[in-house]
Amino acid sequence: MALFLDFDNTFLDSIGIYESTMERLYKNAKEYGFSSSKEFSQFYEVARKEAKSELRDSPSNRLRLIYFKKICLAKWKTLNPKWILKMEKDYFSYFQEGIKLRKKKNEKEYKEVFSILKTISEKQKLLFCTNENLRTQLIKLNLLFPKTFPYAILSSEEVGKEKPSEEFFNAANQLVNGENVLSMIGDSLKDDVEGFLRYGIPAVHVTSVFSKKPKAAEKKKIVLEIRSVKQDHSYLETDDLRTALKLFL
Repeated sequence: MALFLDFDNTFLDSIGIYESTMERLYKNAKEYGFSSSKEFSQFYEVARKEAKSELRDSPSNRLRLIYFKKICLAKWKTLNPKWILKMEKDYFSYFQEGIKLRKKKNEKEYKEVFSILKTISEKQKLLFCTNENLRTQLIKLNLLFPKTFPYAILSSEEVGKEKPSEEFFNAANQLVNGENVLSMIGDSLKDDVEGFLRYGIPAVHVTSVFSKKPKAAEKKKIVLEIRSVKQDHSYLETDDLRTALKLFL
């Protein structure tokens, strides 16, 4: 048996860490050659949107290195490799600090999560299915996860297509050697819930990583159109990762 797991905003508040990371970069705008934080943020947003549009179907649309290259050319009309690499270095430095802070803040909660995962891993293969580049995810996992249980990861960068594409689904199945997949646990209704329900895999929607007063998993319904036929499907929803994981003990 196997269990598919999302990572960002399911196991880690990646959005919150990303936002605080960018705020720190913007505060250093003048050090990076911009007149103000506002100017820097405007260049960044334009570059990010361009990359998302130009690389719509490619996992590369998430690469900060591409964003910083675009900013460099737009701002100074010439390539400055040293500046681009410094921006990426600072970005990941601040991001890693954010991970450490959240791990410390939620030390008790993460201890419980890893204990549950260790128990689950004794009977089920754990595969993290993620729409990110591999380097970024390895940095996160290295800082957050202990080495007390086996797991694997499949990034969209390795597949060349993002989940919930058929290519990604097939690659994930191969990694677990065709084992019966019990569920997909994730925060995205589109990518994790709807996406995997279309392949016949049950899903658990996690609305937040941790909650002060976790609620029991609640059954939800969704209508999906598959091969021009509308079908009713159900999934579970909870506001705490621990509640979701305990369903598979």
